[in-house]
Amino acid sequence: MSTDTADMPTIDMHSISQLAEGDEMGDQFVAEIIRVFLADLSERVRRIGLQMNDGDRGGVAATAHAIKGSCGHFGATRLLELSHDLEDRARREPTSDIQPTLDSMIAETERVRAALEAFRRNQIPPA
Repeated sequence: MSTDTADMPTIDMHSISQLAEGDEMGDQFVAEIIRVFLADLSERVRRIGLQMNDGDRGGVAATAHAIKGSCGHFGATRLLELSHDLEDRARREPTSDIQPTLDSMIAETERVRAALEAFRRNQIPPA
């Protein structure tokens, strides 16, 4: 991981605020897409665990790619970079060699989850 992304915030609040721009539901729209993203993220991390157990490096790469694609909407740059790294390594390295990268990505997903849940709790009024 580059030192540039290690110093970045878990999520970019500007990216999140842009999600609400132009949508008539504003904050409620953001709350809903955060909910969907977190549910999807949980499922994808679970799926990667199963794929690792099966030695399915192609599946790990594809799932990491999907996670990477959704991270940009929330400015989760570090998670995006770790997902990209996992995707790349899963395509070229034995399953046992990618476990440390997976562990780093999972730790970052928890940081992103906590940051998004805190944002939703503190910034978005209840419907």
